[in-house]
Amino acid sequence: MLKRLLLAAFMCYGAIAMAQTGNNSAKFVGKALDAVTGKPVEYASVVLLHQQDSSVMTGMYTQPNGDFSFNAIPAGTYVLRITFMGYDKLVKAVKIIPGKPVQFAGTLRLQPTGKTLATVEIKSEKPAFSMQIDRQVFDAGSIVTAEGGSGTDVMKNIPSVDVDIDDNITLRGKSVTIYVDGKPSPFGDAKTALQMIPASTIDRVEVINNPSAKFEAQGGGGIINIVLKKDKAIGYNVMVSGGVATRGQLNGNINANLRIRKFNFFTNYNGWYGSQTGYGYSNRQNLVPDTAGTAFFTQDSRNKNSNTGNGGRIGLDYYVNDFNTISISEGLNLNTGNSTDDIMLNYLDVHRSGLRNGERHNSSDYRNPNNNTSLNFRHTTNKQNEEWTAYISYSNNRGRNNSNYSTQYQNADSTHGNAQLQRNLGISQNKFWNIQTDYTTPVGRKGKFETGAKVTLQNNDNDYDARLFNFTTQQYEKSLDLSNTYYYKQDVYSGYMNFSSAIGNLGYQVGARIEQADLKGFSYTKDTSVNNHFLNVFPSVFLKYNLPHNENQSLIFNYSTRIDRPGFDQLLPYINNSDPQNIRAGNPDLKPSLTHKFETNYSRYFPNSKDYLNTGVYYSQANDDIDRISILDTTTGVTTTRPMNLATDKDWGANFTYNLHIIKGWNVTTNLNMEYSKLTGPSINNEYVTYGVTVNSNVRLPAKINFQVNGHYRSPRVQPQGTFKAMNGIDLGIRKEMLKNNALAIALNISDVLNTQDYSSHYATTAFIQDYTRKRTTRFIRLNIRYRFGKMDPDMFRKKKKQEVPEEEIDDKEKDKDKKPVDSTL
Repeated sequence: MLKRLLLAAFMCYGAIAMAQTGNNSAKFVGKALDAVTGKPVEYASVVLLHQQDSSVMTGMYTQPNGDFSFNAIPAGTYVLRITFMGYDKLVKAVKIIPGKPVQFAGTLRLQPTGKTLATVEIKSEKPAFSMQIDRQVFDAGSIVTAEGGSGTDVMKNIPSVDVDIDDNITLRGKSVTIYVDGKPSPFGDAKTALQMIPASTIDRVEVINNPSAKFEAQGGGGIINIVLKKDKAIGYNVMVSGGVATRGQLNGNINANLRIRKFNFFTNYNGWYGSQTGYGYSNRQNLVPDTAGTAFFTQDSRNKNSNTGNGGRIGLDYYVNDFNTISISEGLNLNTGNSTDDIMLNYLDVHRSGLRNGERHNSSDYRNPNNNTSLNFRHTTNKQNEEWTAYISYSNNRGRNNSNYSTQYQNADSTHGNAQLQRNLGISQNKFWNIQTDYTTPVGRKGKFETGAKVTLQNNDNDYDARLFNFTTQQYEKSLDLSNTYYYKQDVYSGYMNFSSAIGNLGYQVGARIEQADLKGFSYTKDTSVNNHFLNVFPSVFLKYNLPHNENQSLIFNYSTRIDRPGFDQLLPYINNSDPQNIRAGNPDLKPSLTHKFETNYSRYFPNSKDYLNTGVYYSQANDDIDRISILDTTTGVTTTRPMNLATDKDWGANFTYNLHIIKGWNVTTNLNMEYSKLTGPSINNEYVTYGVTVNSNVRLPAKINFQVNGHYRSPRVQPQGTFKAMNGIDLGIRKEMLKNNALAIALNISDVLNTQDYSSHYATTAFIQDYTRKRTTRFIRLNIRYRFGKMDPDMFRKKKKQEVPEEEIDDKEKDKDKKPVDSTL
């Protein structure tokens, strides 16, 4: 019934909106080029202003070929303004004539700032970092050290983003939701989503610490939006890359698109193989010895894992007309792998004399296929900035995991008992439906109203069968304690409204989102159930103040509320005994955690030096914060770690980012984040001051060579029962670009040069004190080659007898107009 109502609403609105198109407007297009080199200027800011009062009509960034276009501009006189770092501002008066459907601004040539020497190459680039009203934007192409890697490697270079040893992603220490092209990732959790995206296909990364009501509220840390590269100009474009790294790692991908008039076909393929080794060590003191008299316990592990992945996507954009676009795509992925883990166990008494020792050997293999289908519709009208979009997506992620555990103990008198043998089979299936619609319309000269609705339907089936070997019967028998067959369902229904406008130099946006979440789960093996219903309202406020008489400074304030709903893997009442002394378990009694977030930022651009400053302060409070806690069983000496609603987490922080241009071709971006965290609850009271520093140095050398050094340090961070220890590392990268338009690029990276990256923690409780360290392969050398070719030509697929006048010729006719002096008062 719900799907039928949504479909009916889409069709009704479409009929009304399509009837609104008229002829008293035009599509306005143009191109921005470097006046010295004649090369396109990419990512320049193009703004169309009303001539009467210089208020903004609309704006956009130029495409990689320098093109820009505005749809449905009403007839009238306007002022066109183009700005970009390193170029003088260009201002031009333009007139939109009634009855002419497409009108041209011509080829606009930007003059580089200052004097230009004939021996100096002028190269326009995207800014590596920029600040918008609700997000920070990072150019992925400028991250040389991620060449040949995945989305995870890109994240390691983004300030305030932490990637742990298992590739789990957090933002300022909190959980984060991953979006791909503005929509939730079809691959589920953030870790899986980023591993499946090649770094070479990422255009930019948008970090949204405080998302507005337009975005779903899940994720206390915020949202990271991955924007992929996608050409839509008529013609074809192909990018092929491949790489090899020490320790046998391989990767290769191809990304291509073909635009034939109204049709844009796109496809990509990504394949990789990787192998890693690692080790772990823990030293625990039991303040309350167990029944065997164990006062000290040490554990030493060695592991090796390898994985292979293949994935691809194919799709089509159909431009029905100037106002309607339909897109459809299908993605397929298959990940396989295996691992081995050898653990040495040593039990000591209060005098540190040996009581017994053990050896644990684990082996496992997995196979995870998944697919995703999505359908998008976009409709615009003659009214500028009016838009309606609809989106539906279905994902089916499956998994099959086989594992075997073998444990053998030896007593102090050298006697042995029977080995403990366990065989496990895990089968899972995770299905997602995402249905979403959004509508945007202008209100008055400066206002904008947004509204939309979304339905997310998620179903999980999990069957874990654990069997223990019975030496009496010589057979494997099912363990009812360890096995679990579980079904989980989460449905979220949401809607939002946003209104934005400006009063003088003050821009504002206010909105609210309402979400109804229904969570149901049942364990057939343990006869337990989860049945929760949550209705929450999430307000958001954004304010941006442009300082008078200085367009290079702004103040931004925002407030939003977020929620962390427990995931399927946290609610599942499982018992993971792959480490016999450190058991992990789920918790069906978890409740969502609600977070209130405040942030204020000051941004300033210095035109003369081209430096950029962004600094701010923030505060967040998470109630019923979900975190893991370890409890020692004083009888067996085994710790059990499970997620719980532990405490109220309050964080006060300050952030400082400065992009410094030391000399021409050399810039350094420094980020400093300081945070005071306090956890308080019935059984938790912990506080700590944390700081992190990231320094990224980029040097553009002659002969199109880029050299990059990235270093980061994060001090110890608070956790409920202690601290995560400090982390640091240095990465190097060098890239050489060759051929026309830099079509060929060769990059060489050295990851974790000093081999210092590890994951360590310190626990201090009334029952035990423990230090734990894990390390895996982080230092390696990677060589990657990338080649790009294609042809962009508006007349490529037109029949000669019907050939129209090319836009380029029309642009040439406009050159003389460009040379005329413009009114300096505009």
